[in-house]
Amino acid sequence: MERNDILPVLYDLVVTIGSEISVKPLLTRTLQRLLYHTSFSAGFICLDIAPCNQPGEQVEVRLDAVVGDFDLIGEIGKYVALPSALICKPAGNESEQTELLSTLRCTQARYGAYLRLPIDHRSVIVLLAAEKPATSLPLATMLQPVLAHLAKAIVLCRNNDAYTSDLVSERDLLEQVFESSYSGVLITDSRRHIIEVNPAFTRITGYRAEEVQGKDPRILASGRHDHDYYQKMWYDIEHNGHWEGEIWNRRSNGEVYPSWLNINPVHDKDGKLLYYVGLFSDISKRKEAEAQIHQLAFYDPLTNLPNRRLLIERLQQAFSLEARTGQHGAVLFLDLDNFKTLNDTKGHDVGDRLLVEVAQRLNTCVRDGDTVARLGGDEFVVILGSLSQISDEAAAQADTVAEKIRDLLSQPYRLDQYVHYSTPSIGIVLFRGHQQSLDDVLKYADTAMYQAKTAGRNTIRFYDPVMQAAIEARAELAEELRHALERQQLCLHYQIQMDNRLHPLGAEVLLRWQHPQRGLISPGQFIPLAEETGHIVPIGLWVLQTACTQLKAWQGDALTRDLTLAVNVSAKQFRSPNFVAQVRHALLESGAKPELLKLELTESIVLENVEDAIAKMRELKLLGVSFSMDDFGTGYSSLQYLKQLPLDQIKIDQSFVRDIVNDANDAAIVQTIIAMSEVLGLDVIAEGVENEAQREFLDLRGCHAFQGYLFGRPVPLQEFEARLRG
Repeated sequence: MERNDILPVLYDLVVTIGSEISVKPLLTRTLQRLLYHTSFSAGFICLDIAPCNQPGEQVEVRLDAVVGDFDLIGEIGKYVALPSALICKPAGNESEQTELLSTLRCTQARYGAYLRLPIDHRSVIVLLAAEKPATSLPLATMLQPVLAHLAKAIVLCRNNDAYTSDLVSERDLLEQVFESSYSGVLITDSRRHIIEVNPAFTRITGYRAEEVQGKDPRILASGRHDHDYYQKMWYDIEHNGHWEGEIWNRRSNGEVYPSWLNINPVHDKDGKLLYYVGLFSDISKRKEAEAQIHQLAFYDPLTNLPNRRLLIERLQQAFSLEARTGQHGAVLFLDLDNFKTLNDTKGHDVGDRLLVEVAQRLNTCVRDGDTVARLGGDEFVVILGSLSQISDEAAAQADTVAEKIRDLLSQPYRLDQYVHYSTPSIGIVLFRGHQQSLDDVLKYADTAMYQAKTAGRNTIRFYDPVMQAAIEARAELAEELRHALERQQLCLHYQIQMDNRLHPLGAEVLLRWQHPQRGLISPGQFIPLAEETGHIVPIGLWVLQTACTQLKAWQGDALTRDLTLAVNVSAKQFRSPNFVAQVRHALLESGAKPELLKLELTESIVLENVEDAIAKMRELKLLGVSFSMDDFGTGYSSLQYLKQLPLDQIKIDQSFVRDIVNDANDAAIVQTIIAMSEVLGLDVIAEGVENEAQREFLDLRGCHAFQGYLFGRPVPLQEFEARLRG
């Protein structure tokens, strides 16, 4: 074998032993040094010692590689047993190499030189030469340094093979994890453009890899998080090197879902940002489970109402709210009358259906911020918040809701083929802030409920005896008011309106209730009650008809035929779709002149629905009816609306007139109202004028119409007419 031929052969031998490309330059240099010292033909036999060998005289080896004329090519890869002395001991004489070749069944029987080189206790390289070298140095001495380099190279190759194998295994493992992970993986470049996603990403989001590669992850945004949320996220990533949290994203089909997301930046060894890696999982099922757990923990499974646990929490919140606002709250404790009888006779299924229906009806009786809860059995609790700061008014508000509940729950129930009638007993207790404990409030409400049952069921009771008496008195008054009109207990009083020359302009009609037992009842007592109960609508119509009748009666007398009558209109009356028709009918039926009828509206009535108010006022103005804005300045006046309204007069409220002489603020307000009325072309009248100083102040500043005790108190018709004639 020529020198030019042996280089590739030896190279192939070494590559067979260790095939890592990265160490080939080292092996090449080693072989070049070997060939530099061997100008003669040489052969190599590489034997790999089997790992399962036991100590003994025979060693099992595998023939890994052969270079030279040995006729062993067909034996490569086979195992053979050799004497251990031929493998493990230092190089010996020619007889040993002859024995070795004979055992290997080589056709080339003799070589002139022989050298063994153990490699890392696992392999042996045998070098045989066709003839002894001409140098006097022994072959072992001459080639040992070179072969030592070769041995080191082979060890490096094998170690590198092992390291490479580990890297390949790690790569395969990571690839397997990436591909088979249940969590979605999203990798972006440093500019936050998606470069890779795994199959789980597609399964969770619905987007295929080719649909998102090169795009910004914002395509997944749900729209539920604001700019500050994402800004904080990226701040944590850039400054803390990590972000983890719950986030809502959107699937390709538009569905919004919750996920748990981890984001980590990846840098090279120099700190340069390379990638962002996001690992996320769909937590929809977990959220559903949490919601179910929350539902079971805080809600009644039958009615879906809050249970006792959530009731206590809501009551604590109500305590804190009322403590801040100074308002009252109320707890209504309800128990269904004769529920046990229904359960015992019709069965628990029918009883459960009744409870579900009761829960639904209760929810329709309260505001969104109130709470309806089921304590268990047939007991329910209602929490009312944001009631009046005045205890009597708060009690009235709570009683109104309780009455509404009682009326609705008393309606018949259709339970399968049964029609069932049920009534509630309701106990009420007021609270404000933390003046009472939660337990006490519930206990008092429970006590009041049992008082209601004791009183005959289907009743309402307040825990406070004084308050209960007030509620009962109010309820009695409301019942009597319902019959007051038909029993002709209502009457009108007239308060004169004068000009600055003390000539009568007309009068305002004021409602009074002359009770046969109670005497004259103050308007402040019964008019709000009439508004609340709805009785104000028929009462207001009666006032309107009576006033028109009186105007007609005055038309035959020269003293009274030019007097106007101002009639107050309630909010409920004005909102009625039939209001215009009712006014027209009252005028036609009575024969009164429309221009003598003046309707007084408050700001709140008009501003509640400006368009509707303007339409009704214009229609009545076509008939000749005039309008006055009552209590002007006490509400939230809007000049924009004021100039649109077809008004004839503005009435200065008595609260500004009372201290007009001494209070600079009141004086300024009144002067402003007078000036504004003049600009808008409206008449102005002041009510509550009680002394000459007030009248003179108003007259000097342009208000020339007055109403108040200075000119006369409200009096019955006969007395009013007598004063006119006197």
